Amino acid sequence: MTESPTRTGFFGAEPAGAVRGQTTALLWLVLVLSLASLHPVFVGIGWWVAGAVVAAVVLGGSLVVRALGGASWLGVVGGAVLGALVTTAFASGGTALLGVVPTGSTFARLPELSAQANAAIVEGSAPVEVNDGLLVTVALSVLVVAVVTDLLSSVGQLPVVTGVFPALVLAVPTFVPGVVTSWPWVVATVLAFLVLLMVSTGRRPSRAGLVGAAASVAVAGLLTAVVPLAGVAPLTGSGTGTGLATGVNPIIDLGDDLRRGAPVTVLSYRTDDPQGNYLKLVDLVDFSGRTWSPADVPLDPLNTLDALPDAPGIDPGTARRDVTTDVTIGALRSPYLPVPVPPATIEGLDDGWRFVDESGVTVRSDSEGTQGLEYEVTSRPVDPSPEQVVASLDDTGPDMAPYLSVDEVPQSVTDLAAQVTAGSANPFDAAVELQDFFRDGDFTYSEDTPVERGYDGSGLDAIETFLQVRSGYCVHFASAMAVMARTLGIPSRVAVGFLPGDLQGVGDDAAFRVSSDDLHTWPELYFAGLGWVPFEPTVGLGAPQQYLQQTGVEPSDVPSDDASTSPDASTAPSASAAPTSAAPGASATPTSTASGQGTGVGAVPTIALSVLAALALAALVVPSGLRAGRRRRRLSASPPDLALHAWHEVVDTARDLGVPVTATMTPPAVVDLLAQRLAALGDGAAATTSHAPSAGRTATAQEARAASVALLDALQAERFGAEPAARQVQADARRVIAGLRASSSVGQRLTATIAPRSLVGGTEAASGSTA
Repeated sequence: MTESPTRTGFFGAEPAGAVRGQTTALLWLVLVLSLASLHPVFVGIGWWVAGAVVAAVVLGGSLVVRALGGASWLGVVGGAVLGALVTTAFASGGTALLGVVPTGSTFARLPELSAQANAAIVEGSAPVEVNDGLLVTVALSVLVVAVVTDLLSSVGQLPVVTGVFPALVLAVPTFVPGVVTSWPWVVATVLAFLVLLMVSTGRRPSRAGLVGAAASVAVAGLLTAVVPLAGVAPLTGSGTGTGLATGVNPIIDLGDDLRRGAPVTVLSYRTDDPQGNYLKLVDLVDFSGRTWSPADVPLDPLNTLDALPDAPGIDPGTARRDVTTDVTIGALRSPYLPVPVPPATIEGLDDGWRFVDESGVTVRSDSEGTQGLEYEVTSRPVDPSPEQVVASLDDTGPDMAPYLSVDEVPQSVTDLAAQVTAGSANPFDAAVELQDFFRDGDFTYSEDTPVERGYDGSGLDAIETFLQVRSGYCVHFASAMAVMARTLGIPSRVAVGFLPGDLQGVGDDAAFRVSSDDLHTWPELYFAGLGWVPFEPTVGLGAPQQYLQQTGVEPSDVPSDDASTSPDASTAPSASAAPTSAAPGASATPTSTASGQGTGVGAVPTIALSVLAALALAALVVPSGLRAGRRRRRLSASPPDLALHAWHEVVDTARDLGVPVTATMTPPAVVDLLAQRLAALGDGAAATTSHAPSAGRTATAQEARAASVALLDALQAERFGAEPAARQVQADARRVIAGLRASSSVGQRLTATIAPRSLVGGTEAASGSTA
């Protein structure tokens, strides 16, 4: 007699295969609905289609293998292989054999894909354009999630645990600055998951279940609509939900950060400078015409903070001040460290931080974030006398071509720079004239006007419009002055950091508080003998250095071939001129579209390493967890199959412990085989020299053998006599299991826990499913 392969499901009595198909379809639906909630993060739907296809291939392939009679574990392997082939098709770029089988050229593309994904992540802002690297990252992530979901559902029979993955996906938008969670997709995912649970467990919806579903939807909506997590960006570090996050290029989202609403305190500091300090995060050197970006300088492992280089270009005779600053970081997450400039020493940090290069002496980490740090900085800003400023005018600096490069500057911008500085006696005076032009002219500060008028940004088009409208915020003032300085042959760059903040408290309790409203940019111009000099053109903010005054002195010796020291616009470098050599300590390589990618360890390799680590951990933890869950369900099952579930557990435990139970054995034969293993427990007792332990082990063996016989009787009565088994069968099963474990060696028990054999094959005949 063979049991009918049916069960009472959500839609009534259904074949077991139909339930498997419905469960698989719902698993796929839950995954793709949760994936769709990421649509505010990415541009287009191609990434979603790729993820949906990979998930369908993995889950569908596994279902087909199981429908053809393959074991559940074989289905998981088959689905994983098919999913990997499809993922290869997305990643290969035409290099794969037959389009899906990876070749050496396919693997050679991984560094390129890594750079693309990394550039999109660190330089872009939501919604991000999906390049090939990001597409492969999404496909690979979905592949891993789909395989683990299939493993938990089909092998582990734990569909409820699969809800962890869609929950994590639904949470992603709340961690991305500027992205609002899509409420309809949250509701749809939650409802689909509830249906999945009902179908997989065979339970019809009850009134309590409907109330629970409504409550789940309400809680999901409350969390996504109310909880203030929008300030957290896991792509740039760890932090709190109300903090400020900066990527590798902070200028991209600076305007949005300033317009974020209620300011939050990002750091505080104590200093012996009564005026406070500007705190720099990063120097933006490369100007593409559309935006400023950091120089493409990878971190050198040798650039530790134990010995910082001196700021470049400062003459030994130039007067300087020594300033000590103790910084405490609050809700700021950034790969860059805010420091007063130029820093001479930094104490209190671990070895995860490096200075970027000698030309900027900024500090960055590719592995850590700033939140919660406390450190002390000794900085040495220049404080030259008027005579020292004049003396520097005769100095000839190094080739500063990378800091002069700017292409296709609108003629109106070039003409305005020449007009403003027409009466300047030297480049230093020209720079002061530019600063005064912005601060003392008819410019106004506004964070909203650039958005309303459509020129928010730092590119040439935005600069040209800003100079006409004459209203903007720090990004526009700093970008305009830096570009105008370059047209005059004055090397320039843009610094991103923070204004000094507000002094609070008195005496020993006095400290400067810096908030998100103090996020700021300013231009720095290079003068030989003085180094990189910070200017403050933004009207109404900050205060220019006292030594930034007109000198009125004509340089006595200016080399005619040194473009970096001539204020005459006619001597500015040609728009087509390319940098010929690097600035002091800077990389001479051309600007990369993936600027700021640090050590070059991009998103794809990082994800691959994380996946390998997760798989290694799963190999140790997941099997034992799946097995424990199965045992718990069987030994707490409800009628009518109490004996069958208890017998299943005894047989699988025996196999896990190395007892050679096979699918061809009848239940009585299995009991005889178990008795042989249990006899070893009694024999071991007889050989002991201590009477009390011997009696205890013999009793355990006898109890286990008796329990196995009782369990067999109950199984046969339940299967063939239609006599429902009592709860006692579960206690009998536990006694048999305890006896089997006691009769096994330590190695056998360890193997049974870490790598249970019963997860990769069934014993239907031996377990009483047939007769």
